[in-house]
Amino acid sequence: MVTKKTRTSKKRVAKKTVTRKARATTAKKTVSPTAQLEQTITKSQTQLAGLIAKAATQAQKSVDRIKGQLDKAVARQATQRDKKNAAAEKVKANRTAAAVKALARTREALRIAGQKSADLRAQLKEAKATLKTAADAQKKSAAQQKVLDKFESDWAKASQPKKRKATKRRTKKAAAPAAAASASE
Repeated sequence: MVTKKTRTSKKRVAKKTVTRKARATTAKKTVSPTAQLEQTITKSQTQLAGLIAKAATQAQKSVDRIKGQLDKAVARQATQRDKKNAAAEKVKANRTAAAVKALARTREALRIAGQKSADLRAQLKEAKATLKTAADAQKKSAAQQKVLDKFESDWAKASQPKKRKATKRRTKKAAAPAAAASASE
């Protein structure tokens, strides 16, 4: 059984039209290429200062993280040293195959812990060098920005039109009472 589709007709409605307001034509400001370049440089300097600060904070975080890891590794190494000493005492007291194996395992664990501590010390040294470099770059950037800001403020002051001081002119009316007062003395 096949059913026929019924077609519905759309109502025809008149299109609504809205009159557009005439756009006010504004003259675009033309920026000179030198001004555009100066803006680009300023923007780049700001981005550079941000990146330098970010690098310094990341270096500091890295140093802190490695210091924490080194502290834990040194604590583990001390624990392993204590275990090795205890195993050595056990071997001295009673030399058995199990005690000797336990001593060998603790010596190996102590060696591994010492190697890990040495690796972390090397990483810490590198991280501190990176931090020093980043801190120096940040100081340099801050000094450059300070000098540039001072130059800009000095330049703005120098390029402002000079204001003339209004000089007081003595008028005849003001001069007459002053002259009369000096004559009466």
